[in-house]
Amino acid sequence: MPHPPATAPQRKGQPAAGQLPDAPTRGALLALEHARAMLAQTKPAIWFDSWNNDLRDNNLDGRIDDPAELRLKDSDGGHIKGTYKARVAPIGKLSIDQVPDSWLSTIDVTYKVCIDVPIESYQAAHVPISRDRRIPYFFDELKRMPGWRIWDGGDKPPSLMDGDIVAANNHEHGHAGIVETGVIYDSVINLPGPTSSRRFLAFSPSGSNDMVSVPRAAFEGYLSIDVYARWIHG
Repeated sequence: MPHPPATAPQRKGQPAAGQLPDAPTRGALLALEHARAMLAQTKPAIWFDSWNNDLRDNNLDGRIDDPAELRLKDSDGGHIKGTYKARVAPIGKLSIDQVPDSWLSTIDVTYKVCIDVPIESYQAAHVPISRDRRIPYFFDELKRMPGWRIWDGGDKPPSLMDGDIVAANNHEHGHAGIVETGVIYDSVINLPGPTSSRRFLAFSPSGSNDMVSVPRAAFEGYLSIDVYARWIHG
């Protein structure tokens, strides 16, 4: 009698195909660790890439949101490569036009948009990840990538885990972040744009990092969460 075909042994601690892990995978934890490091980074500064409305002198011509920067209003994310120079006031809440020029200093800045946080975090964890910076296409690609589980269309995971990617993915707004669970509440590490930050009086034109960690309930209450992604392979 022929023997049944051999199957690859299941690695210890790795769920069977289609089964959710009962704890965050190593890859998810490494991605979260990198997101935390990004949240704490100040050199170079991390600023949201929106030159037209960020109250900053992004092109070092001595003016904030000037015509040269306003022409870039439809190019958020266009400065993903490289490090730039910017002049800042000595207090994060102040912009350069509010203090004497002699008080200003020049810093190095790297520009990102919200989806760069999960992309760069999972790249740092050596986990296969979509590199499409358009949120709908990012999750469409994740659905086709082995090792990822996606919930959308009103479907939700039974609970959130460290390293989960959550996003508002609707016609009104697209925004993404990485989950960090807590004893009292879960948080979302994310990179909001200047408009959203100013709405909550949290924008610092001369600050060294635009990233924030907010309660998951606040993230969902302001934006909704339309899609969840979890790395379940290991």
